[in-house]
Amino acid sequence: MFEADSVKITVLVENWVDMLLEDQHSDHGEHCVRNGLIEHFDQGRIPPQAENGLSILVTAKRGIHTKTILFDAGLTGTVLLHNLRALRIGVEDIDGVVISHGHPDHFGGILPLLDIFDRTMPVMTHPDAFLPRFAVMADGRVSQYYNQGFTAESLERHGGRPILNNGALDLGCGIYTTGFIPRTVSFEGPQPPAHDHAPGLYQVAANGHYGLDEVLDEQGLVINVKGKGLIVITGCAHAGVLNTIDRAREMFGERPILAAIGGFHLGFPTTPEANVDRTLQGMLERDVKRVVPMHCSGLRTHVRFSLDAPEQYIQPSVGTVMSF
Repeated sequence: MFEADSVKITVLVENWVDMLLEDQHSDHGEHCVRNGLIEHFDQGRIPPQAENGLSILVTAKRGIHTKTILFDAGLTGTVLLHNLRALRIGVEDIDGVVISHGHPDHFGGILPLLDIFDRTMPVMTHPDAFLPRFAVMADGRVSQYYNQGFTAESLERHGGRPILNNGALDLGCGIYTTGFIPRTVSFEGPQPPAHDHAPGLYQVAANGHYGLDEVLDEQGLVINVKGKGLIVITGCAHAGVLNTIDRAREMFGERPILAAIGGFHLGFPTTPEANVDRTLQGMLERDVKRVVPMHCSGLRTHVRFSLDAPEQYIQPSVGTVMSF
């Protein structure tokens, strides 16, 4: 499989902005640069914004070639496009977009983004991402068919070219989608509701059955870095961040894991607190060099990882740039 000589990962949309974070460097050569105090105080710039969503720009280089992939599009086009301007990032070099799964905090900004391109843009996602989804709250409120604006037809109307896949895709320069992520870690993945219509996320399957949203459409990114190892990027890790890491190793063999970056799905009210400890232990057992919990990972995860794995933990923020 092809490898990247170098990789730059830029956080475009994330749940928080923190202008006081320091740059971080390591003996392994990678570094993490922040959008910090000086940019916020510079009257010639606009500060980035946070929202409950995720979008990560990945640029990989191999020899004279470069590939740039946008992974997820945040919750709204308003924040995604604002942050592109704030961070002074042009879209002319984006080669394609990967939508990790069909939840709006990951696809929400895709249509406004497509509108600004002057060319057709490949949009890669699983065909099940378009199936109708419902959310049932503990107080009885229901959000029915909340992903109805995300369809193959809507992508095409706005200049997208849907590429629907359930297997791994080679995107170039060492960047790959995971395809379907097997659920083998016992405590990861959506758990069956306690009873019919219990609070949770539901989906209408292709056969018309209404039941638990198992988020079988979810996929992540893997970047294969020459002589170093693998970078694993998750959207929400409904399938489990450890399962996603294991899927990456299934694809590439027992290579070192340079970083696990993205939503870890540990911040939900229904997620057992013990899963935070189990996930941390699983990261340490897999010898993950850098751990960057984002978006839906939750405060408990940040506290535990920062205290118990300070050498591995990186606190994310909109505008963070990680280079490997």
